[in-house]
Amino acid sequence: MTDRAAFAAIGALPERIEFEAAIVIARDSSDRILMQLRDDIPKIAAPGMWCLFGGGQEGQETLAQAAQREFWEETGVMLGPDELSPFARIATAARPDGVLYAYQSLRLLTPDAIKLGEGAGFAFLTASQIENLPVVRSSRLVIEHFFSQL
Repeated sequence: MTDRAAFAAIGALPERIEFEAAIVIARDSSDRILMQLRDDIPKIAAPGMWCLFGGGQEGQETLAQAAQREFWEETGVMLGPDELSPFARIATAARPDGVLYAYQSLRLLTPDAIKLGEGAGFAFLTASQIENLPVVRSSRLVIEHFFSQL
């Protein structure tokens, strides 16, 4: 089980946390970030926007297990527990009591490794490309923090 303090806090977090989700920062050898284009369906959160891959915990799974499962379901890539490193945590706009825990993938990926399972599309994007796209705020802040650490 990962100590939540291992994730650097970005901004203020809710006092009472009732929902936790895991997202993954994955990149390629050119330090481009793998992002998901969300389906453009009005009933889902952030339709038609770009974000990092990930999602909520199910049952008794740990945050790392949620990150592994969600990333596999959405990209077809199974990351081992030793390939995920705690990176940051941030409040989610989707719920006032929610926190996203971002893991950094230690494995470099290539576009041909991705078999999209959810969303309208994916891309490996540079920092300047991301600046000009509609990106979910929490993903944008995590990505900005990531690039500031390189």
